[in-house]
Amino acid sequence: MVLGNHALQRGYDPAALNDWFVTSFVDGFPWVMPVNVIGMSQHADGGTIATKPYLSGGAYLNRMTDHCRTCWFDPRRRTGDRACPFTAGYWAWLDPHEEQVAGNHRMARAVRGLRRLPDVDEVRVQERDREVF
Repeated sequence: MVLGNHALQRGYDPAALNDWFVTSFVDGFPWVMPVNVIGMSQHADGGTIATKPYLSGGAYLNRMTDHCRTCWFDPRRRTGDRACPFTAGYWAWLDPHEEQVAGNHRMARAVRGLRRLPDVDEVRVQERDREVF
């Protein structure tokens, strides 16, 4: 989930990511990965498998995992030195894809939230310039 979320936010090539999962993980069977990676994780099938992009920000990761417990980044921050790459990446991904997902009822709340962000331009610039980790 975390690796796929990062890859979606950073615009990794879905086919290359699928190949990487297949060759890097003992349970990355070629018959399983396209559904998990192409369909769910990367939403690269246009919604055939999953009804919405499997995308999340730092707040969700903080609630659902223990990854944030010792992390220097703050999942509540979108901008600045301590901005969580997942939080900022979430909004930076949603911004150019807003029109594509606006009709999806499961993304409506996120789209409304994007439209209320006062710093979306700053987030966009920051994430464009962020080094991929």
